[in-house]
Amino acid sequence: MNSNWQDFLTSQTATFLNNGDIQFSKTPTSLISALFPVPQLTVIKVTGNDALIFLQGQLSCNVKELNCENSFFTAFCNAKGRTISTILIFFKQENNFFLILPSVLADKVQKKLQMYILRSDVHLHNLSDEFCIIGLSCSSTHLNNEILPNNDFGRRNAIIKLSQSRYLIIATVENSIKQWSKWLNDGFIPQNSCLWNYLDISTGLAWLDTQSSEHYIPQMLNLDKLGGISFDKGCYTGQEVIARTHYLGSSKRALFVGECAADTFFKDNRINNLAGESIGKIIQAEKFGDKQTLLIVMSTIANDDANLQFEQHLKIIKL
Repeated sequence: MNSNWQDFLTSQTATFLNNGDIQFSKTPTSLISALFPVPQLTVIKVTGNDALIFLQGQLSCNVKELNCENSFFTAFCNAKGRTISTILIFFKQENNFFLILPSVLADKVQKKLQMYILRSDVHLHNLSDEFCIIGLSCSSTHLNNEILPNNDFGRRNAIIKLSQSRYLIIATVENSIKQWSKWLNDGFIPQNSCLWNYLDISTGLAWLDTQSSEHYIPQMLNLDKLGGISFDKGCYTGQEVIARTHYLGSSKRALFVGECAADTFFKDNRINNLAGESIGKIIQAEKFGDKQTLLIVMSTIANDDANLQFEQHLKIIKL
């Protein structure tokens, strides 16, 4: 993280924890009209005359369909079709693409992408020290006289709408400090970075980490429902497995949101039925107040059982 950005947030009563989270002094009571530093995500820029062709052969979305008003929440997979990392991709100008991805996977993704470049005119740049990512919860479609994108994964300049009036802003350190200060004057409240995770989880947006990387095909993460998989664009790494799953029928596992009490414990992050049988795996969890929200990759057959009960008191929401 850029030292100037860190110093600025510290001046706003932020505390930097050892696990990477950023906390503010006030206890959060609402996540509406809120600002969030998002250090858990970072930016990799892909440039060069072959950048478009290169990314088209690596990501599960159709990169050729990117324009100045959209983005894709997509997957970078290994040869077996397992997702190395989920990625939010957009382009700023011709042959100049930005990949938003989990900070803990940035080095891994960059090294694996580098292996496929060979003699192509493609260059990778980690911008974690140059760009900041801010999360914004805003019920209005206007902010500081700027019109915000309306559609999920829509984009205006470097503002991307996720869902439920949530936006990601990608900006230089200098611009991030200016924007943050303006939003504070407009009445927005700084909130802990982990609560942005809570909102992502609540809306079914799966960012992977070192534990979940290379375990799930994109359909298990519901990326097909989010428009992050193209089934007719041609070959890309992992495409054979992903396409076969699609054309032979739906995946036997999918992503679900779970809700339970904040103090609920899950051994080994597993979801068990009353017989003690494991039917799902928690890939993300976050607490807010007395509630805990979970992202679970679970058997679709098990979830279709209306009488299904769990060892723990757990409510499942199908996305």
